[in-house]
Amino acid sequence: MTVEALTSTSVLPAPSGERTASAVGPMPWLTSTGRLDQVLTAWGRGHLAEVPVGLGFDVLRTPGAVAEDTVRRMREAGRRVGPVILGPSGAEFILERGSAPRWSAPRSTLLVPGTLALLPPPTVCHPETVASRGWLVPPTHEETGSLLCAEVTPGGALLDPYLAAVQAAEDEEAARGD
Repeated sequence: MTVEALTSTSVLPAPSGERTASAVGPMPWLTSTGRLDQVLTAWGRGHLAEVPVGLGFDVLRTPGAVAEDTVRRMREAGRRVGPVILGPSGAEFILERGSAPRWSAPRSTLLVPGTLALLPPPTVCHPETVASRGWLVPPTHEETGSLLCAEVTPGGALLDPYLAAVQAAEDEEAARGD
């Protein structure tokens, strides 16, 4: 989907410049940050949107290959998978705020509140990128495909599939002799 198509679906403001959460759909993980206007403006220009972690959502950074396997395992288990970004530092799972307060798992980092999350426009899906970042799992509603209606991943639903994906990666590395 192009930025023009994004604009035509009322995700971006009408000519009057008015932007509301109802215009973009239910996405409390983003609207609760108080940065919705800035996010929509950046996305409308095809840029990354900067949003501090901890206001409306948390972010868990993992290796990219492990994230892809984690997403596959979560879907196979019927667990909710929210938006996931792939970037040069790995993958970033957008989590429910406060849902992983004691996260401790290998090869992962829960970003501290205030760290800027760099969100690509929702139409930029891996392997496409903006500033080397694209969505592995875009912020869409899986049943309808509607833009900007995604729920985020609950931290507790992520742990077991993530640990299984890390173990599989370690087993593969050991088999190769890495």
